[in-house]
Amino acid sequence: MSNKKAGNFEIKKQKLVKEILLERKTSFLKEVKDSTFIFDKTIQQSIKTILSKIYLSNPQINHDDFYFFINKSMIPNAACYGNGTFSINLGLFTLIENDDELAFIICHELAHHILKHNDKSINEYIDTYNSKETKHSINKAANQTYGRRAAVSALLKDLEYNFMKQSRGAEIQADSLGFVLFNKTDYNKQASVNALKKLDLSNTMFFKTHADLKQNFDFKEYPFKEVWLSADEKLFNITESANDLKFNKDSLKTHPDIPLRIENLNTNFKFTSTSPNTSELSKLQKKALENSVKIYFDDLRLDLALYQLLSLHEKNEISESEFCISIAYLFKKVYLLKEKHTFGKYVEGVNPFSEEKNINEIRSFLNNLELKNIRKIGYYFCLENESKIKDSVAFQDSFNFFKNLNQN
Repeated sequence: MSNKKAGNFEIKKQKLVKEILLERKTSFLKEVKDSTFIFDKTIQQSIKTILSKIYLSNPQINHDDFYFFINKSMIPNAACYGNGTFSINLGLFTLIENDDELAFIICHELAHHILKHNDKSINEYIDTYNSKETKHSINKAANQTYGRRAAVSALLKDLEYNFMKQSRGAEIQADSLGFVLFNKTDYNKQASVNALKKLDLSNTMFFKTHADLKQNFDFKEYPFKEVWLSADEKLFNITESANDLKFNKDSLKTHPDIPLRIENLNTNFKFTSTSPNTSELSKLQKKALENSVKIYFDDLRLDLALYQLLSLHEKNEISESEFCISIAYLFKKVYLLKEKHTFGKYVEGVNPFSEEKNINEIRSFLNNLELKNIRKIGYYFCLENESKIKDSVAFQDSFNFFKNLNQN
């Protein structure tokens, strides 16, 4: 496949193109092996239903070799790899509100493929890589007395990052062709603009729900302590450019210039609003919520797991038994990680530069807890909620864990 695709490029570029494609293929296969993707029949069927409507309305699209993977990332995004492979992040299902918005985003990614934007970005990457300016910068970095390897690595990494980012022009083109494809379907046309507005996360809090820690962890025998929420200076992540668990505004805003793109659609296309469709998205959102907590637990991102559990509980989107089982398990994991002094490897301190006050409060709480606090909270939480749980081995395992801790 890579040899065939490389044949579409100039002969002098084909060797480097093959290397790029092979590296990307190796990286993609590693992601599959590392369980980056979720293979769920319900999700795939819902995506297939939406795709069928798009393909039926656009018979000119040759989709025989197309495949849509579902990435377990909770960052709202989708991607086109340029070889008939696409991915949709699980987090996108929690951001959008109906099938129509998802259909437009899919049309946008299909447009990237049809317009060969991936091939064009490879061409631009090679041209930039081979330019006199880049070679001069590489030589300059390589000739440094100190930190040569780091300087060259940073330069190449920056070059690769710019290669992966779609340009403003490419995004506008994909919006325009995507809308042409989308306009032929019976989906609500207003959803195109609505979807873009939701993807403009530069002024939006990602963690919107206030998780009431005191309400959930205040016990008569062991009252909640306000000091657990204090943002102690030692808990701060004081690097302003710190990657805020990959949920910072820059990483979320993967599609540039949203207001400009919305203006482009409104200027060049006329459309009316119809009733939205939610039959497939409701299934996708249910699956996203079911998987989100498991994903956070698997990655030991216990701050995100706690936020999600409290948020779902606040909105009555998780059963009482599942909530109690998961919370008990979470405190057990927190205790074990802190006991081994590895908690900080998975849960960062408070980011004072972040406006995400809800997740910051969760982090303050978890970081401030000492082992003596955790064993009491875990025990009294289980004791208070035991009557709600019927025959759960997992819950009893956590409860017994805290019983044993409190006997010592």
